[in-house]
Amino acid sequence: MVNCLTGERIVILGAGVAGLRLTQKLHSTLRSGEATVTLIDENPYHQLLYKLHEVCNKEYHEKDIVVPLDRLVKNNDVKLIQATVESVDVESNQVQTSEGVFPYDVLVLALGSHTAFFNIDGIKEHSMTLGNYDQAKEIRERIKEIFEEAGKTGTPPNVVIGGAGFTGVELAGEMMDWFPALYKEHELERNGSLFTMVEAYSSILPGWNEGLVKNAHAYLEKRGVELHLGDPVTKVGERILELKSGAMMEPDLFIWTGGVEGDPVCPPGVQIRARRIIVNDHMEYEGHDNLYVLGDMACTVNKEGKSMPPNAHIAMIHADVAKHNIVASIRGNSSRKYKFQHMGEVVTLGKSHAVGELLGIKLTGLPARIVKKFIHLWYLISIGGIKLALDVF
Repeated sequence: MVNCLTGERIVILGAGVAGLRLTQKLHSTLRSGEATVTLIDENPYHQLLYKLHEVCNKEYHEKDIVVPLDRLVKNNDVKLIQATVESVDVESNQVQTSEGVFPYDVLVLALGSHTAFFNIDGIKEHSMTLGNYDQAKEIRERIKEIFEEAGKTGTPPNVVIGGAGFTGVELAGEMMDWFPALYKEHELERNGSLFTMVEAYSSILPGWNEGLVKNAHAYLEKRGVELHLGDPVTKVGERILELKSGAMMEPDLFIWTGGVEGDPVCPPGVQIRARRIIVNDHMEYEGHDNLYVLGDMACTVNKEGKSMPPNAHIAMIHADVAKHNIVASIRGNSSRKYKFQHMGEVVTLGKSHAVGELLGIKLTGLPARIVKKFIHLWYLISIGGIKLALDVF
């Protein structure tokens, strides 16, 4: 553990859910002089990533998606640094960034995740992805462009979403709501599906409750989405898509939402599982008790030992465990172990439908939508209080 001295240098990389929560928790817990906290992120804002799919549909206000960090972290004891992290040296306890070198006594890796391309030929060069605010805006503008082009030719555009997991389904929901208006605006006649989703697994929302999956599947098809399941993407070119079965598609726009992996900036030689860094029960990277890994970068498991998919709730639990253990190490107190807790998740399918689970209760339709709104409100209050919730909600 960290030496029990005053003025410990705590460096947190990433201002996502885990990094921001840890920063705020440390600020409210540490006594004056116990430590300095430095939060480093390439952006000067916190992104509400769970709302990115909405950017791909409606006109929006930037404040609905991003919140300036200096609004969320105001204390002089916390240093906010806008910089790109380049490398981590665990031997010399230093982080190299675009704004210089930052030495540390405690380092927290919470840089989030990036799109996983699974070495599929051409996919990185010929697909759009939904991983951050800027990418969401780019997808929205590209959708506008292809419908404007289609309006001139009279041929409806061919849009394909690769991946029918949580992100893909929520994106599909927004497109289902928006596309009929675009068809009308550009005087296009629909002669088939609104768009297509392709998925390597045999069902949408892999790993979800079977009843909820059937409900969501039926709703997507009812709204005009063609589902091509159990057929992985094997090759992507410019306006060409090849699947394992040999099926070929010619999309005007291909959006890849097929998976994520932890940020590639990590110490050399780390152990990886499920494309993320393996941590011990204390959220530490084994063998380095001053190095914590949180959020989408960390691989934690449930009671059965199964690695859990990255989500905001798990990231918040990671942050709470790390906060306790960092403070305990400074004060010489006992540490705390990570314990998996599954509260549930809700996936929206546009403005009119949602499916999900909360505390073991299965939800569909209006109840699920209300729970999703409540989760959003609760999160805003947790990071910025009532005032932020009133400004954004």
